[in-house]
Amino acid sequence: MACMIPSTARSPDQTAVRFPREIAAAVTLPAAAASLVAPGAGTCTRTGAIAIVTACGALATRLALVPFLVARDLPDPRSVRGFDPSDGPVPPALLGLGPEPDRDRVRTAGDRCAEAWRVWRAEDRLGDSAVGAAGALALGAWCAWALGSSARAETRARYALETRADDPLAGLVLRSVLAGSSPTWSDRPVTGADRDRRRS
Repeated sequence: MACMIPSTARSPDQTAVRFPREIAAAVTLPAAAASLVAPGAGTCTRTGAIAIVTACGALATRLALVPFLVARDLPDPRSVRGFDPSDGPVPPALLGLGPEPDRDRVRTAGDRCAEAWRVWRAEDRLGDSAVGAAGALALGAWCAWALGSSARAETRARYALETRADDPLAGLVLRSVLAGSSPTWSDRPVTGADRDRRRS
């Protein structure tokens, strides 16, 4: 797997500049979304794995994938845009709130995130792309948590944290699992009171 950040985005001392990773994540977000929900239950292609790892290189893009994956109306992957925290609170689905998602869709996406991490691990393992690989596996951990599979969620979160110890989504999933927190999907609309109850 090629390095996710082009050499033109490096500083003279070979350290990667932060913003190109986030730009690459935003640009590849629609391709990653399409790879995560492509028809069939099989693993993703190598190209899909690269798109997933690249798109998961920024937390904003992962937070955009969460509501996309649980959406019942099956939005077009090309319509997915990065999460902007200035637009409001985190997506309720991140906390396990809202309508219950299509379990097969979320399971397939989670498995493809784990597959993308495995492809990265076998082919790349460069420091520049570790953020995206950990992010992909953390999203896969969230998918497992969203389905109530706490053991799988914990395993994926721990491997994501081994890949990148400061991954915020992996940390959130692991803390949720260890606290015994689970999603509370329902068919009624999410209110501010629901989010407040969930935080306490």
